[in-house]
Amino acid sequence: MIIVSGKAKLKSGALAKLQKDMEMVIAATRQEAGCIDYSYGADVTEPDTIVVLEYWESWEALLAHTTQPHMGVWMAKLGEAGVVGQTIRFIEAGEERNLMG
Repeated sequence: MIIVSGKAKLKSGALAKLQKDMEMVIAATRQEAGCIDYSYGADVTEPDTIVVLEYWESWEALLAHTTQPHMGVWMAKLGEAGVVGQTIRFIEAGEERNLMG
């Protein structure tokens, strides 16, 4: 499993303007082959910061995701919003366990 995790800091006020665009890209991506889960959230302690969490079946599925038309639209919207910094990691995970047993 491939995990994509991290944060993207946007220009002041940009996060609120991206709500509908985030909903669009999340809904479209969750329909893709190989997508286990895909979500964005707002960091409650860092204004205008998107929290990214994605789970993919394979590197191939993640690579195919980057070529989807809705990702082109999303990347353009992020460009307009102004990403001022990001720390997003791609992690290949092995063993998986549930937190509560």
